Amino acid sequence: MKSPLLAITPLVAVVIWTIALIVDSGPFDRISVFLISISLLGMATTSVVGIVVVGGRWARRLGLVVVGATALLAVVRPIDSLWIIGLASTSLAGAALFMPSLTAGVRKLPAAAGPPPRAVLLSLILLGTPLVLGVTQSGSAPWATLVVGLTAPLAGFAYSRVLPGGLLAVRILWPVLAIGAAIPMGWPDGLISASLGILIAALAWDRSVKTAFHPPREIGSSYPIPPELARQEILDEAGLDDRGKRR
Repeated sequence: MKSPLLAITPLVAVVIWTIALIVDSGPFDRISVFLISISLLGMATTSVVGIVVVGGRWARRLGLVVVGATALLAVVRPIDSLWIIGLASTSLAGAALFMPSLTAGVRKLPAAAGPPPRAVLLSLILLGTPLVLGVTQSGSAPWATLVVGLTAPLAGFAYSRVLPGGLLAVRILWPVLAIGAAIPMGWPDGLISASLGILIAALAWDRSVKTAFHPPREIGSSYPIPPELARQEILDEAGLDDRGKRR
């Protein structure tokens, strides 16, 4: 089995557990199921792309988080045929992420030109926020939980894709929304929402996060060199002889 097929197993497990929650949500209401499913699908998709395309260590770790989350769903959801299929898919996904054919394609060291760790962590926390709020949602203010949960991945997407206002979204807009919505949410939803807002703001105001969004631009310079120092194929392509004159 090739590593791309192994990398996709967490996504398959999430799809199966999403179907299982739709059929029987167990202790979760509809809003919680929606938030959990959206977050896990986004996290699993990001993990697959990160492993296959860039071989990121963070992507494999994110895949392990996804597998762990599906295992927790198995603990709280009633046992039936879908539960058995879901548990089997979780076990397969967990084993796949440790197989040598997959781990061989994962970087052993961080990429030299990769994004700063804080920028990656910020985006992944925002992606996982709906999962956290969906699991802890007590129903006191479901509309507030839904708004905060759905806007978190949107803010992370705007930042990671360098869209206009993306840095403002993670530095001010979403943290203010998460902290403000904590008031109607009550306990424990409000505490979690406010804590996530403070955490994201603390990460987003780091200099490296701004640098990842607006990398510094340097204007290059060119200097003339004697023709005899140029490679022969370059001179041939330009139609010049070894003295730099037209042939």
